Amino acid sequence: MAVEEEAAPAAHGETEHEHQDISPEDIDETFVPVPREDVSGISLDGEGVVLVEDTWSVHWMNQAGVAVWESLDGLTSVKQIAAQLSETFHADPATLLTDVLEAVRGFGSAFLLEGVAPKRAFGGAPVDKLEVGAEIPAFELPDLDGQVVTMESLRGEQVLLVNWSPTCGFCKKIAPDFVEMDPALRERGVRPVFIAIGSAEANREVLDEFGLEVTMLLEGEEQAEFFAGMGTPAAYLVDENGMVAAELALGANEVPELLKSAAGLSGEEESDIQVAYVRRL
Repeated sequence: MAVEEEAAPAAHGETEHEHQDISPEDIDETFVPVPREDVSGISLDGEGVVLVEDTWSVHWMNQAGVAVWESLDGLTSVKQIAAQLSETFHADPATLLTDVLEAVRGFGSAFLLEGVAPKRAFGGAPVDKLEVGAEIPAFELPDLDGQVVTMESLRGEQVLLVNWSPTCGFCKKIAPDFVEMDPALRERGVRPVFIAIGSAEANREVLDEFGLEVTMLLEGEEQAEFFAGMGTPAAYLVDENGMVAAELALGANEVPELLKSAAGLSGEEESDIQVAYVRRL
């Protein structure tokens, strides 16, 4: 489920998490999700847009995400929400529980829930943006098959590093741009490398959905520090020596423009994709 969201446990404010935020990864089926007071949203044709007023960040949700989000009443646990949705949609309870848990963790990662804060903040203004000519910091991250890829191993080729999330609606909106530009990128020797949160399965689904052929690296305990504090999508173009070759691109307008530039197609008619920059959700 994506969010391009027994006896009833105590409400979130009455739990052990009252005075200390938990990580989204710590959310389990007993957790009672409580939406933040500064979050508002609208639903249109089953899809939804949520706005965090404090930061003016925008989050896109598909129909499944909206169904989960609208079930958050501040009193019902993840397990109870899954049971309710399973009954409503006549779906397998175990599958619904897994999907609801993933969606609620996504809400937590996007700062949409009270008492939940990621170990690494996403969204808002870029933190410690790397300037052109700066060296990309070292990293070691697994790909979808569990093989570790390092920044050092990418030296010798041009790389387009992309901050990505499988549940980011605006990432999905620009996915076709990567498919379209793939031949030109290959001809110029530019390798797209997506650095993503989420499970290998969730990211594979997105790659298969759009026919994307990119290197996908997964963040967990190990992260790419140069994307810390940023939302998705965002991208750096990196030269053969591991140095930043162009200004950081932010959002679903700037990233396609950097993509076109990397493919040697800049100057063509501008994309009609709307300007958008969201926290990973």
